[in-house]
Amino acid sequence: MARNTGNYTAVYGFPESADAARRLAQALEIPCHIAELHRFPDGESLVRLPEPVERAIVYRSLDRPNDKLVELTLAASVLRRQGAADLCLVAPYMAYMRQDAVFRPGEPVSQTVVGDWLGRCFDRFVCVEPHLHRTHTLDEVFVGRPSAALSGAAPIAGHLRGNGVAAGTVIVGPDEESAPLVEAVAGPLGLTGIVGRKERRGDRDVTVVLPPDAPIHGRPVVIVDDVISSGETIFSCARAARMLGASRVQVYGVHALFSDIVAERFVAEGLGSPLSCDGVPHPSNALSLSDLLADAIRSFANN
Repeated sequence: MARNTGNYTAVYGFPESADAARRLAQALEIPCHIAELHRFPDGESLVRLPEPVERAIVYRSLDRPNDKLVELTLAASVLRRQGAADLCLVAPYMAYMRQDAVFRPGEPVSQTVVGDWLGRCFDRFVCVEPHLHRTHTLDEVFVGRPSAALSGAAPIAGHLRGNGVAAGTVIVGPDEESAPLVEAVAGPLGLTGIVGRKERRGDRDVTVVLPPDAPIHGRPVVIVDDVISSGETIFSCARAARMLGASRVQVYGVHALFSDIVAERFVAEGLGSPLSCDGVPHPSNALSLSDLLADAIRSFANN
């Protein structure tokens, strides 16, 4: 007997994340179709979707989001025209969430704009660590649309457990925003969790300060964060942990957005290669989100 899929009958993916879309479809035991994309010389996109279905899951992470947002809108229009009555967007990385208020005159509230835009195209949403700050839930972003904001903690904890994490390991987050992730990783493993304080003066000018009495001396440290992009936050956090006597430092990120140059710097800093979840395709991907996403999709059938 097929497993409960929330009554969805197919997953639609895009070329850059086709493998992850197929893994999700496999977890749900339903077919997967990959969109065809064509880019015209003037930069416009053309989207072709095969095999119309009544209830579809559209899978795409919104890193480097601008072209992807337009293409998702076009894809949703095709599926609606072909008769889809329910569209679920699975966007492990959701863009434009950080600008949730007007910080300086003349700025948009990008979170509201993108939430309204996508809310007109899709009926349900599943995201992972959507980088919410003053907004407490995804329901406030996609008003009137059922949504699930998932934690990346379970895949990280599972990977640590599977690799025999040492009993004295300390899980460290760089700032208070990482506290829920730290707690959700450390708790099930019976480990100590520590959260630092981040001082940001610019996109690449960051200092992380850890509590001076943190029980780190002589113990291994695992730094966890939702997003790794410039790497500056992690580098500063690792330096702070070493100043407190960490025996070694390992890094996990839910979403890897960093370049090859930053990856080389991780190695040069003695941190090795960070490990990330596969929501954003990246060479550092080592943790699958497919089971986590599939469980969230199935839960929609019970609500």
